[in-house]
Amino acid sequence: MSGLFSVWSLDLGRGNQTSFEGCLNHRQMQDVGVTYGRYGSPLALCLSHGDTYLQGFPIRGLGSVVNDGTEGEVSPGHGTACGPNADMRLKYSCDFEHLIVRIRPQKLIKTLSALIDRPVDPQRMATNVRPIPAMAVAQRRLVEFVVGELDRVDAPLPDLVLAELEQALVVSYLNCNLHNYSHLLDEDPIRSVAPWHVRLAEEYVEQNWDQPLTIEALAHVANASVRSLFFTFKKSRGVSPMTFVRQVRLRHAKHMLEHATPETTVTSVAYDCGFSNPGHFAKYYHAAFGEYPSATLKTALK
Repeated sequence: MSGLFSVWSLDLGRGNQTSFEGCLNHRQMQDVGVTYGRYGSPLALCLSHGDTYLQGFPIRGLGSVVNDGTEGEVSPGHGTACGPNADMRLKYSCDFEHLIVRIRPQKLIKTLSALIDRPVDPQRMATNVRPIPAMAVAQRRLVEFVVGELDRVDAPLPDLVLAELEQALVVSYLNCNLHNYSHLLDEDPIRSVAPWHVRLAEEYVEQNWDQPLTIEALAHVANASVRSLFFTFKKSRGVSPMTFVRQVRLRHAKHMLEHATPETTVTSVAYDCGFSNPGHFAKYYHAAFGEYPSATLKTALK
């Protein structure tokens, strides 16, 4: 816990217990880590001078937090969030369990800067992060989905899909928490980009559809801000950039199914084309082509 979360003080209040059972599981992706923790004992801990952005999602149990002097409760409906160098004091009940998202500052600042189209002062963003209760349910649903996929051993997701899920966690953190730059995320784009920027993004997608693709990367290729590219893409093409990415991948998926081998499965094609949920893939495929991918595969194998 010291290495992951800069915990410098930890007290297990065992009371009348003669033993306890704790569990701490962590999975690190490139810039985002996800942790599950339970402690089997009342717990009091202090952390400070951390080097990551953190957010906790309680599963059960109760607790309290003092974050840079501000007190609050911790429960399944009320999580916590903080940035680097935050000073936090936490207390958990003996039945407390939670999930924790851990984001490296460089990734978060780079993503935020691209979203608002201006430089971000890391010191200004640093510790002032507070969860938005109304957004917590949706954000936790995303975290639990990612955890469920990371926990699978029978059919792990391809790196392409994991990279995009990681990006989704960062964007979710920025949009579902209040911070010094939240108001800029709600602004309309200040300037738009010419259609040739859209064509640059489209060409990049066509050439890299089987690689991790993020709206941030497309904006960089197009030499435009994320919000401006989104606005102009939607205006000129009628869809968002990431919807266009999905359309391109669906087209390639159809080609793969039409030229299937006996080893081809709908699930393998879905994963190869960047779809993390085969059920959603089937729905998008049917909407695009008027038949389910299983039907295309069945016809190809006749």
